[in-house]
Amino acid sequence: MRRRAFLKAAACAGTGALTALRPVPAADVEIEITPEKPGAVINPHIYGHFIEHLGGVIYDGIWVGRNSKTPNVGGIRKQFVDDMKRLGAPNLRWPGGCFADGYHWRDGIGPASKRPRTYSYWESYMPAGKHATETNQFGVHEFMRLCRLVGAEPYIAANVGSGSPREFHDWVSYCNAPAGAESLAGERAANGDKEPFGVKYWGVGNESWGCGGDMKPGEYATQYRRFVTQFPAYVAPFLVATGPRGHSRDMDLAWTEGFFAGMQGGHRSPVHGFSLHFYSDFRNNKTRVADFKAADWYAVLLEGLRTEAVIEAHWKIMGKYDPQHRTKLVIDEWGVWYQPGEEIRPDYILSQPVTLRDALHTAITFDIFNRHADKIEMANVAQTVNCIHSLFLALEDKYTRTPPYYVFEMYRPHMGARLAPMQVRGAELTVPTQEGTAKLTPLMGSASIREKRLTVTLTNPSLDAPVTARLKFAGAARANAGRGVALTHSDMRARNTFNNTDEVRLAPLPVNISNESVVVVIPKQAVAAIEIQLA
Repeated sequence: MRRRAFLKAAACAGTGALTALRPVPAADVEIEITPEKPGAVINPHIYGHFIEHLGGVIYDGIWVGRNSKTPNVGGIRKQFVDDMKRLGAPNLRWPGGCFADGYHWRDGIGPASKRPRTYSYWESYMPAGKHATETNQFGVHEFMRLCRLVGAEPYIAANVGSGSPREFHDWVSYCNAPAGAESLAGERAANGDKEPFGVKYWGVGNESWGCGGDMKPGEYATQYRRFVTQFPAYVAPFLVATGPRGHSRDMDLAWTEGFFAGMQGGHRSPVHGFSLHFYSDFRNNKTRVADFKAADWYAVLLEGLRTEAVIEAHWKIMGKYDPQHRTKLVIDEWGVWYQPGEEIRPDYILSQPVTLRDALHTAITFDIFNRHADKIEMANVAQTVNCIHSLFLALEDKYTRTPPYYVFEMYRPHMGARLAPMQVRGAELTVPTQEGTAKLTPLMGSASIREKRLTVTLTNPSLDAPVTARLKFAGAARANAGRGVALTHSDMRARNTFNNTDEVRLAPLPVNISNESVVVVIPKQAVAAIEIQLA
């Protein structure tokens, strides 16, 4: 099964700690991997997803309705389900985002015909004459059905901004109370699901520094304690506190410091996860999504690389208050966010035509997450369909996978594997940027090991030249066999459209094995995944 998945998807078993060392000749990079000393397990939840009641994400992207001519499973777009199953999507975060702190879960249960139409946070973002009124046709049971169809674990973002502790606790009991345990379990059964949903992951609000309540960190710490102290523990929970906006110029370090300082002295308010949002934020930048120059290409990749410094900075502050690091990071919103104006439909706000550049950004981000697997419990791309950094675009009966979809497919073998330490030795690239020039490592990547299968993922950011990568192993490990796939295109702006759904797709990548090394030529502007069977 896994070998077949690799042939389909470029799947492998990845790499570890990445460091640029002594230079070697240009366009020739040496990579040293130590598979015999593996590190942390790469949590499959790092490859998670996020869907919000926003624009065309839920309605049309996922929910087409039970009477739709678009192929569906009980109203849910069938192609979306099939593709998410193919990726092994580990989780789905819902219902927001900013929508979450205005969402009252009872509006989305019971007979669909009796559910109220309600105000949506995103109303003010809609174009003139269009509305974001929430119909509540996709509610709690529909979301749980989607998770079951995909095989994904639900991650619910609860309402702190306009909700109450009781509303939160009732939602937990409605989802998780065993049949007959309390009246909320009976209500759930009456609505079609006798057995509990078993929801483990609960977000206690969203962006409480902004749309989730406009709070200061100490204020949110007080609210957090109120919401979780009497949490109904029918399932051993994983409670996620609102963390910072890491893409701020100052990384919003004061939020992390203030929240954990405000939590000191409490004894009944566990913080299992700490949410960090990091967007490569180009909303106030001239960079366009589908039409850009070389300097804009590199600007996006360089901004994505900032994720690593942000993770390390917040982790260090967390360690001051939690030396054992019992609290893990949950990077439950990440992606490239461009200025508006290129939506696939005017009322599908925040939707973007996604290009090869965004696929390379995806790969760079995942490799950073992999290298920090000891710190990260979960991550969720924002968002999976018809939004900022989407894997799919859908419009009525039209549908396409975007280039980042294939990166998720290529990286699937990293899920649940152990990080393998990796070092890269090669001459740095000097690249143009919007401000001048910058330096880039010639290849970026990560590696992981599962039994005797090594997966190596590598990104060549250069728009100018391929790179010959020579993979060597520290210790006694030797390669028996290898295969690879690559995602690239001759046009850096290449993307898949409703009329041309396969313009950007995977292609085989030759892997040459000798007694001493594995040699792979990584094309320019490409992501590569290599699977190596060790002796």
